[in-house]
Amino acid sequence: MTISEPAIAEAVARYQREYDRYLKLCSRVADICRYEVVEANAIRAHVTFRAKGHKSLEMKLRKFAQTGKKSMPTVDSVFDQVRDLAAVRVATYVQTDERKVTDAIVKRFAGSNGNAVVIDRKDKHATDPQNFYRATHLEVYLPSQDLVGTYSNVVGVPCEIQVCSMMAHVWNEIEHDIGYKPTGELSPLEREILVSLGHQTRSGDGMISQLLAATDARNAEQTAAFSDVYDFVARARRWFPSVDFATNAGPLFEELQLLRLNTPDGIRKQIGELSSVAERSLTELRTLSTSLQQRGETRYVLEENSADRLLVLLLPKVAQHIVSNHPTGRGVGGPTRISWLAARYLDPGAATAGAQSP
Repeated sequence: MTISEPAIAEAVARYQREYDRYLKLCSRVADICRYEVVEANAIRAHVTFRAKGHKSLEMKLRKFAQTGKKSMPTVDSVFDQVRDLAAVRVATYVQTDERKVTDAIVKRFAGSNGNAVVIDRKDKHATDPQNFYRATHLEVYLPSQDLVGTYSNVVGVPCEIQVCSMMAHVWNEIEHDIGYKPTGELSPLEREILVSLGHQTRSGDGMISQLLAATDARNAEQTAAFSDVYDFVARARRWFPSVDFATNAGPLFEELQLLRLNTPDGIRKQIGELSSVAERSLTELRTLSTSLQQRGETRYVLEENSADRLLVLLLPKVAQHIVSNHPTGRGVGGPTRISWLAARYLDPGAATAGAQSP
């Protein structure tokens, strides 16, 4: 048996009763993706979310009943097999950022039963020249530290995250709306136009990458105050060749704004000779990392391939000011991770702690 009419009615009624729970979950997952994944790593992307409407669920179940593709003899089996009741989409401007977003999601969330998140990368064009669907799907759960308070009732409830470029999203959505939802086969003309659009969206991915690279190159020559985090990354990354400076750059940029270190010259005065910053930053980062490990301070880890390279050079001058800005040590009003690192840097056990006015 696929699914009976009474089971469809009961499943839809149950989902209507539990709808707020799924909406709360996908809203929270979207916030984490927006602030801790996208903005924290200076990734250009849009984050959206939705809890499936009850009518949409009913239509999906009726389609399963008609096609016989799934066996759902009970209401519980419906909720076991329909995994996208809560869903989030991260659409990146640049295709190459898809993997970076995916890696950050895997690091931040939990998978089924506390296991690692499973990555399902789909690129149907590799096997079907007429199908340009491309996206990465991840089924995530809130980790235990997030399952408190109002979120205590979403234990074991999955949220689907789809990661794709904005150009891929255009093709995916159009093909879904005209190819998946209506009945009947697509006409040859419809297929031909979809294929043409697919080629254009793939070309568009490359053009967007080139456009943003040209914009970063232009911004890198400016000397005025940083206009936003992307401008900050474009200009500061030149000091750290071969480093993925965008990683962790979002919180650092926010902190520098609070400290009024909002120009390249202002930062240069704090970190010293530019010709040696790459080498000095790596040494300082490893020294502080070792100190933190020896003291058992492992809540956050310094990352060599990130904007942490600039952070460690600034800490001798600004750590005390960061801690003063966040006296609770929890980053109230600012980045939790940076305030925590600054406080540990000033710990008497650290090798060299000090603070001067920036």
